[in-house]
Amino acid sequence: MEHRKELLKSRISQIQDPVQKRLLQDVLVDVFGELLDYSEETFWNLEQKIDRERSDPDFHYYIYTGVCKKDGLDSASRSLFEIQRAGQHTQGYLGTLFLACDYLKILKCLSETFRAEVETDLGNYHTTIAFSYCQAYQEAFYRLYEQFMANRRQWHTINCPFLYKMLDITDRQGIVPQDAVISKVAIELGEFSDFVMDDMVLVWNVSEHICKPKVDMSVAGNVSYYVHRIPKEDGYAGCLAVPEGEELFSVIFSEQEMYVRTEKEAHPKLKLLHIESMNEEKDHTALEFPLQTNARKLRHADRQAFLQPRYLWTKGEVERILSSYEVFREFELIDICPDLQGETEPIFMNPFIRVQSFLKNKRKIAVILHAKDREDIFRYEKMYFLLAELQLCTEEYEWIGRLQ
Repeated sequence: MEHRKELLKSRISQIQDPVQKRLLQDVLVDVFGELLDYSEETFWNLEQKIDRERSDPDFHYYIYTGVCKKDGLDSASRSLFEIQRAGQHTQGYLGTLFLACDYLKILKCLSETFRAEVETDLGNYHTTIAFSYCQAYQEAFYRLYEQFMANRRQWHTINCPFLYKMLDITDRQGIVPQDAVISKVAIELGEFSDFVMDDMVLVWNVSEHICKPKVDMSVAGNVSYYVHRIPKEDGYAGCLAVPEGEELFSVIFSEQEMYVRTEKEAHPKLKLLHIESMNEEKDHTALEFPLQTNARKLRHADRQAFLQPRYLWTKGEVERILSSYEVFREFELIDICPDLQGETEPIFMNPFIRVQSFLKNKRKIAVILHAKDREDIFRYEKMYFLLAELQLCTEEYEWIGRLQ
């Protein structure tokens, strides 16, 4: 608006006659102003059209996560589903709780032991307990990463700060019998007592479905394999195939169908993971904290940057990458500093970074961020999510974070 006023003033100032100046003012404001409005609106519509046509190819695979009480689940939800915890618990497992405090307090809690009284069907037991990150939930997230890899889909870090508030309670002394049915665990938590939230579960927009694909046999060289054709019923949902018992399989995605090729056997029933689109208006899950996501918006500059080699990391380049993520709206980038150590023990938000040894013998670069909400108990976890996404963009540096 300001540049338009300056342009009109510069044109009018060249006329000396007051009558002509008034006429010119009317013409420029009414006619030329409307032309400028039309041009700007047309350009904005074109920009939006290009963005829609060249959207992020991973648009259907954004993961949304949340946390709620068990009785707060929406059984009719088409977007959010409870994360299923499978597998055996570790020896001495007594239960899981949610600790609603910031990361620094969580670290302190993980480093200490506490006295507890455990009520079971075999009697009451006094023991010493310790906390650790919930193994069952950690494994559920790791399995999802594995499915992205197996389906040859680009995988991104999952933004779930709630995962690092879910803590397993473990009997350090081994006093409670393994076959006892536990009814209550009373822990002397001291300063952490006010942060405890019981009966909490994690949710995400990932659902399981069983389909009946059309199966054909094909041959390539000396190898025969089965081709499973699966029509796409929901064009707004991402889809991952999970053929049981198949270590090696391949998936081909098209607009109308997906093809799953297996070598061991034909699968009359095939498990699929749907990454559902998120519609918060139609979802009635009673979330305890705002929903989190790894969604981003690829702008024209971001798409252009994919095609260009990156020789130097600057503050502007880091801010461009981070600002494409929704969660970055809660931060301000202060600076980046090479060879600066982090203030706290980091969270490896993306287990594949650690497994693939991306961080061995790398020069460190610190990203200094300011959290706009100093009372946000998830600010550290959100920062480590952004760092993990930066880590996927480079192999020569290890990114660490500091909050101001």
